[in-house]
Amino acid sequence: MSQIDTKEIQLHNGVVIPTLGYRVDKNHGENNYERILSAINVGFRHFDISPESITEKAAGRAFQDSKVNRSELFITAKLDNDNHGYQQALREFDHTLKRLQTDYVDLFLINWPNPSKYRDTYEETAIETWKALETIYKEGKARAIGVANYEARHIEFCLEQSEIAPMVNQARIYPGFPFNDNLYCANEHNIQTEAFLPPMNDVILNSNELAIFANKYHTTPRAIATRYHLEKDCISLCSGKNEDELRQCFEAFNFDISDTDMKFLDAMKNYGPENINPDTCSF
Repeated sequence: MSQIDTKEIQLHNGVVIPTLGYRVDKNHGENNYERILSAINVGFRHFDISPESITEKAAGRAFQDSKVNRSELFITAKLDNDNHGYQQALREFDHTLKRLQTDYVDLFLINWPNPSKYRDTYEETAIETWKALETIYKEGKARAIGVANYEARHIEFCLEQSEIAPMVNQARIYPGFPFNDNLYCANEHNIQTEAFLPPMNDVILNSNELAIFANKYHTTPRAIATRYHLEKDCISLCSGKNEDELRQCFEAFNFDISDTDMKFLDAMKNYGPENINPDTCSF
């Protein structure tokens, strides 16, 4: 049974974070304004925002127009691939705050460990970029800091060079793609994993395997995928096209998946993309 059976958990620095979050996808552009308001309407207060100016601006307007108190929201922002390095990261973070119309974020992440733009100077740039996040954290502009899409080797390198350990790593994890090496490494260092499905996830959610388990547990495939994350002690970053789909994510708190069934879900066919190597990809 999962250790994450409550709607909030505590990161290693004491910050409390909701165990379900809404993943704000860059592919939705200006539509993110309406999607965020819908997510707020069904109960989401944790928002993971993709690092593009149009996405951040839409999120900022939605948060303002929702009339929800800032203290009730958990906002995660990310550093994009074009602004690694110490000064660049600090400067871009300030731009992010302005676009989000807030003076702090709850969590700030490096979105990608080794962008192609900086690949020739990976170690130096990675160290300087993490130092920028430590500065942001010390100044109180981010309540927690972390990384995203880091594999075990990137996590280990960051820890070797850091004064402050990442509180979070965000990773693509779902039935058929358990990404065990990544998850085990984060767990070993008390780094909380936030798990998400790939953006084009209909083929996963419409698979026969998830339909079988949804029928067995009297729920929906989306709730099965969300509960799969929780059973692995991950925070689940959810997505959905409408309020009904988003409400299904909250059904994950109503049941447990057996250990035997979790093993089957781990081993089922991967209907999503193969793993992308952050050190050799084109972005």
